[in-house]
Parts: sequence; C-alpha cells; structure tokens
Amino acid sequence: MTEHKKHNCLVVDDEPIARKIIINYIEQLPMLQLAAECINALEAIEYLRSHTGIDIIFLDINMPNLSGFQMLKIAHPHQPVIFTTAYREYAVESYELNAVDYLLKPFSLERFTRAVYKAIAIIGQGDKEARPAAANRQVIFIKSDGKNYPVSIDDILYCEAMKNYTRVVLADGKKLMPLIPLSKLENLLMEAGGNFLQAHRSFLVARKYITAVAANSVMLQLTEIPVGIQYKERFFRELGINK
Repeated sequence: MTEHKKHNCLVVDDEPIARKIIINYIEQLPMLQLAAECINALEAIEYLRSHTGIDIIFLDINMPNLSGFQMLKIAHPHQPVIFTTAYREYAVESYELNAVDYLLKPFSLERFTRAVYKAIAIIGQGDKEARPAAANRQVIFIKSDGKNYPVSIDDILYCEAMKNYTRVVLADGKKLMPLIPLSKLENLLMEAGGNFLQAHRSFLVARKYITAVAANSVMLQLTEIPVGIQYKERFFRELGINK
C-alpha cells in the first residue's frame, strides 16, 4: 500500500459542529492529519505565530470579533487557505484574497476532497519552485505606506497600474501600493531578472504563476486578468501560443 505524505491541517471555526465535521473529513483522507483546531481568528493568529509545519488552513469567515478575511489581512499566512462558510455572498471577496477554494456549508466529503487536492497541487508547485537556488532569489525593496518592504520578485503575482501608484499583489495575497508608475516598476523588475509579461496596459503578470489562458484573459492561480487587444499578439507570441 502506498504511504501518503501527511499534510498538517489547521481548522478555524467558532461552531463546534462545523469543526467536528471538518475534522471527521480530515481523518478520512490519508493525505491529511489534524494539527490543531481554533475557535476564533485571534487564537489562530497566535497559533500560526508560535507553530510551524501547518500546510493547509480551513477557515470560517463569519466569526465573532475578527472575521476570517480580517485574519488573512493580519496574518498573511503562506499556506493555502480553504474557506468554509454558510454565506454564499463572500465568494468573490474570498478569491480576491487568493483562497484555494470556497466551501459552502453543508458540503460533502467529495467536495471537500476536491478542495484539498487543489491545495496539495499548490503546495507541490511551491516545493518545486523552492528547490533550485532558493538563496539566490532576487529581492527588491518596495516602499508602501511609508515603509520599505523587501520583496522577492519570485513572489510577485501581478502588478496593476492605479494612476500614479502601482498595486503589487504577492502570491500569498499581500498587497503593496508604491508611488511609482507601472512602466518604471516594470523596468526595475526586468533589471532584477524578473520574468513578467504585459497583458494589458494596466497589468503586468508573472509568467511563472500563469495557470490558464483564454482568448481575452489570463488566470494567475485563481485570479483572472484581462488581456488587452493591443497586447494580445505579443502576449500570445511570448507564451508560444498559436491563436
């Protein structure tokens, strides 16, 4: 019998019954094991600060004092996050935070398992990318909110022009807003060895994070970016795609 690699899971939900269902599902899947359960977002933030080795986070959204969304914005976890909620209306915002999946309660074991395999695929992709020359990753400093942040260019998902600013979105969902035009930032990234493509006059995308390409858009993990008409030909050519 093949032995599965065990992925450690953190379950964050204020409802005991909901936690029990998720834990039961975790116990049924040979590739998962429960590391901890937290009854609110504050407890989860503290757990992540003091423990390593968590691979997947199952996170409720509507919790007292601090929501699941607020937790992500505070903690910026690098692990794949799967939202588990009874509220359908939060789906769009969850994907804007780069959630792996959005499970609407009550969900089946089959639906849960599909979300888990998505998360494991992302973990595997990250492992492959981390192996070669991790110490040699190029880092640039990006000024946002009066502070300079060291950012590996390998961690940048895409950049979006916002008038005089550029929104820099990282693969872990973190966002920076430097006062610099997109064209100037593109030059800095290219000089640092970045592999980015201009998909639209307002969007610069990281080639390594492209997961799918359509006629008028490109998917970066779970984020859809438009492909501008004037950029189409060159964009497809650089990707080696025949339209």
